[in-house]
Amino acid sequence: MGKTAIIFPGQGSQKVGMAQDLYEHDAQATDVLNTAQDALDFDLLETMFTDKEGKLNQTENTQPALVTHSMALYRALNNIDADYTMGHSLGEYASLVASGVLSFEDAVKIVRKRGQLMADAFPNGVGGMAAVLGLDYDKVDEICRSLSTDDEIIEPANINSPGQIVVSGHKTLIDKLAQEGKSLGAKRVMPLPVSGPFHSSMMQVIEQDFADYIDQFEWHDAAFPVVQNVNAQGETDAETIKQNMIKQLYSPVQFIKSTEQLIEDGVDHFIEIGPGRVLSGLIKKINRDVKLTSIQTLEDVKGWNEDE
Repeated sequence: MGKTAIIFPGQGSQKVGMAQDLYEHDAQATDVLNTAQDALDFDLLETMFTDKEGKLNQTENTQPALVTHSMALYRALNNIDADYTMGHSLGEYASLVASGVLSFEDAVKIVRKRGQLMADAFPNGVGGMAAVLGLDYDKVDEICRSLSTDDEIIEPANINSPGQIVVSGHKTLIDKLAQEGKSLGAKRVMPLPVSGPFHSSMMQVIEQDFADYIDQFEWHDAAFPVVQNVNAQGETDAETIKQNMIKQLYSPVQFIKSTEQLIEDGVDHFIEIGPGRVLSGLIKKINRDVKLTSIQTLEDVKGWNEDE
């Protein structure tokens, strides 16, 4: 019998109207959404459902919105038993709630603060990220090293799949790579619509503020292993997990290694819970033989619950 991993997407998967179907028709999901609304200092539900003020794509709002949507879906599912859990960047916080490391209310407060610190770390235009398509990690790493100087850096940030590596760093170097990418062998280099150099060493500037903030919350040992972005290892110890979540701010997301580790540990079914199918698409490029299930709407929840 194969094992199951539940996985949660990160930033970029948000969309206006997210979780509205759940709010109107599922009591457990509604409870999750109301808990988040009460825990936060802004109108989260309006931002998710209608976004009249155009705030959803600001990282301090995106982060709690995505964790809330993922957990509303998760709580609405019957008999969702997992052997492991994993999230991509922000999605790792949903995996911490699913495995009992953090309460949901604490997690949304933490990711709200995380988003605010990330947004305020640098003035607009200083940092950025880009997806490099068609090159492997070693080649991208080599290019980043050759472009970086004492004053400006560019680094691999999300090691997503063979042929898709996201880089992060000073925007001047991101722009340079975008211009020169094809001549360096990349199929394409696509600058991403983000405001900062996330998952690069530049983000160490917020390490202490974030560490101080998350200290006020209770961190518990995980009920089942969380495969962490930083080291691609399944962890259950509360303090280890917490320290890795601090390092996650400025370390690359080891998504290929994490996926391969899960498969090596016997996982043959990945259940992606949250808007979009981004992670399922990446996993398909890493290993074509595993089963993938996507839960992103009320209809998906109903389908799962009927089958169970």
